[in-house]
Amino acid sequence: MNSNGIPWFPLDTHLDEKFELIEAEFGLTGFAVIVKLFQRIYGGQGYYCEWTNDVALLFGRNLDFKPNNSILTKIINAAISRGLFDKELYDKYHILTSKSIQRRYFDAVSRRKNIGVKKEYLLIPVDRILKNVNISEKNADTCEQRREENRKEEKMRKEDTKVSASAVPQSIIDLYNQNIAPMTPVVLHSMEGWLKIIDADVMEYAIKEAAGYNRRTWKYIEAILRSHSDAGRTTLDAVQDAAKKYRKNDMNLSVSESINIDYDELEKIMLGKM
Repeated sequence: MNSNGIPWFPLDTHLDEKFELIEAEFGLTGFAVIVKLFQRIYGGQGYYCEWTNDVALLFGRNLDFKPNNSILTKIINAAISRGLFDKELYDKYHILTSKSIQRRYFDAVSRRKNIGVKKEYLLIPVDRILKNVNISEKNADTCEQRREENRKEEKMRKEDTKVSASAVPQSIIDLYNQNIAPMTPVVLHSMEGWLKIIDADVMEYAIKEAAGYNRRTWKYIEAILRSHSDAGRTTLDAVQDAAKKYRKNDMNLSVSESINIDYDELEKIMLGKM
């Protein structure tokens, strides 16, 4: 694993339509290739991977594709054309990445003090990243700034957990207090941001889902919200329709399995069925 990489990554239980289309066109081969690419990205540079002819040749060999087999190229081109990977950055820099990949990666490394980042590869706002990590290309000494941020965060954690409703409905605050943990100003502020994107009913649904799987953390709830938001599901009806649909899918995984899944084992199972 590259020093920038992470040892695991989340695979959403409810995959979006882009992923579905790849599997519909190429079967489990397409699914396995995309998962393997995610492993290469998250385990390597973390938020992107290079994709040249030489890289494709070695990648295909590791998956037992024949050198002249065009299926790998077709899967990659289909993934790019359908938005699983950003076409502009692929055309310009020959890399595979996306906004979703970068959001998940930078959330995962938010506690790291330093990480190397190529700014020209970024698809999400730089100020979003600067709140979490010090970018190594930035020459200014940010250690003191980071310490000050840590002091402020610690102070907020120690504040009285009795917070006002603000833009968050009291029913959501009560639900969180009763099922997850005492509300904090940090979580409240984050909830306010999410409620500009998704309906309050979806927030309540995510809290209940986290409690049902005994994953009682705000980070886990945010992962659920991000999954629905990335797929364009911002209403409760859309979320429930997706849940009904995927319960019928033979490869449906539980939420807890989606966080801790063994991707190497999954890959062996899928490739064994081909």
